[in-house]
Amino acid sequence: MKLPRLLAALGLALGLAAPAFCQPAATPAAPRTYTAALIVSNRADAKLDAQIAPLEDLLSARLADLGFQLVSRELVTSNLRNFTPPGAPADRESARAAAAAEAAFLDQSSALRLAQSLGADYLVHASIASYAETKRNVTAYGQTLANHDYTLRLAYKVLDAQGGGALTGDVVKATRTEQGNTSSSAAIGGLFADLLDDATLQITNSLRARRDAGRIAAAKPAAAPVTITLNVEAADLYIPDVRVSGDNVVTVGDAKLKVTPLAATVEVDGVAVGTAPGRISLKPGFSRLRLSREGFEPWERTINAVEGQTLTVAMTMSEAGLARFRESTAFLNELRNGAKLTDAEVRVLEGQAKSLENSFFRVDTKENFRFILPERYREVK
Repeated sequence: MKLPRLLAALGLALGLAAPAFCQPAATPAAPRTYTAALIVSNRADAKLDAQIAPLEDLLSARLADLGFQLVSRELVTSNLRNFTPPGAPADRESARAAAAAEAAFLDQSSALRLAQSLGADYLVHASIASYAETKRNVTAYGQTLANHDYTLRLAYKVLDAQGGGALTGDVVKATRTEQGNTSSSAAIGGLFADLLDDATLQITNSLRARRDAGRIAAAKPAAAPVTITLNVEAADLYIPDVRVSGDNVVTVGDAKLKVTPLAATVEVDGVAVGTAPGRISLKPGFSRLRLSREGFEPWERTINAVEGQTLTVAMTMSEAGLARFRESTAFLNELRNGAKLTDAEVRVLEGQAKSLENSFFRVDTKENFRFILPERYREVK
């Protein structure tokens, strides 16, 4: 009998556990992963803004080895800039959406909502807390030398993306001293890159220790989304109720009917989620809502979203939009109450009405403007 089997049999006979080398190797537990949005900011001098991207790259690379599946500002904004919906004008909306997402990444409250929209459980926020350069003169052996001290501090924290509470965090310090004469100075570029490398390595080690100590609590379940209804109207903009009977007689009513802008883009905390009028789903609680539409000034408010909520948004036309609107509706001023049109005039009117239908507002049956024309014209719903 081979030695391992002999020892195992002896152990069983004596009521002892088999030696470790005789037992099957335990299957290692699968490493835990953390889906997180990475936010990097500069709290120090504005001249360090250019260091945000390298800091983000270093952290993304190192935290990936700790089980963090990261969504970064650079990844999101790059994808948005490169995305153009089919049939949409190239770049303009994509660039604006990318700029909005980038701004959201730099603002922590907006970043939390953006992280939720991206399906992240955590938010990792790292910042350049401070950077200092000092000079100390040292005299020895009849010679005066200068010690240049460079100190970089980075702070980080891990937040629960659902509630926003901080789960853990730390501040690390990277230093370097260069010696020269009293009139010399070291090259800042290479030095700062080394300091960043050192500091991000310290953050990685700090976060690894906190992870192993169980300081990163399990993510809370995401709150169920709520659905709200958005109604849109043009502020202080009305149209007369104009109708054309079956025998081509014009009736201009006294009613002033509201204009409803169509297909306004709806953004929640910088992320486009749909169009209005219509219904949208979003996280319950406070959110920043923005509606935009060509020809109108953007509308933006903070709302407290609850299930079943209905909001009516009054959008104001821009000067260019108002000029276009006046041009599109100028033919209405030429219509006279009781006038009888020829078939040719009705066909022209049909074309103008169709152009209006395809323009920037809805033509409805009661609350909004409509034409009632002969049967060959399809009523706008």
